[in-house]
Amino acid sequence: MIIADKIKAVIFDMDGLLVNSEPCWHDAEKIVFGRVGLELTTENCLETTGKPVKDVIQYWFEKRPWVNPEFDQMEADLFAEATKAIKGTAELMPGFLNAIWLAEQKGWKIGLASASPIPMIEMVLAKFELTHRFHFYHSAELEEFNKPHPAVYLSVAKRLQVPIENCLILEDSGGGVKGAVASRAQVIAVPSPHEYDEPKFKIANLRLRSLEDLERVVG
Repeated sequence: MIIADKIKAVIFDMDGLLVNSEPCWHDAEKIVFGRVGLELTTENCLETTGKPVKDVIQYWFEKRPWVNPEFDQMEADLFAEATKAIKGTAELMPGFLNAIWLAEQKGWKIGLASASPIPMIEMVLAKFELTHRFHFYHSAELEEFNKPHPAVYLSVAKRLQVPIENCLILEDSGGGVKGAVASRAQVIAVPSPHEYDEPKFKIANLRLRSLEDLERVVG
């Protein structure tokens, strides 16, 4: 259940919530891991949805170790390939524009908390001409701990000058929801269809199939 009267700010995730970037990340993973001999399928890529890039690399190295691992270079290559794909083909998630319009109409502060680095955040916001619609955006890579730690949400709330208890966080991944709940904000999970029924989202205050349903629950 969401207590709409408490909300003074909304904090959006980016990948999979604002922009449909997951297919782009899957393509990047297939390319980069293919270079070290790992032929990943889309189903394989879904195993690490929502994880920081460093954790994705570590996950696959532990499962299928390869010779001469160069993790820093692989991380840079994954971001480069994903950035190129997102810039070229990614689209906004259904309902996002209505969600940000709704926040504006209600006078809420609007923040963005992403596990992606600042250059990728800025590229996405510029691509869709959204930069001016956010009061503050922030990367968990600039915190000591990435998601699912709550640090990035707490930093965004602080910069928005809104107590975290008066923030609504919108997340699509299990790790993101876990960190958002730990921050003590109200949390709405908007999982992808293949994950919607998974129990990891039960900790959220509410679960929606699409941002298109947001106005119904906070309007």
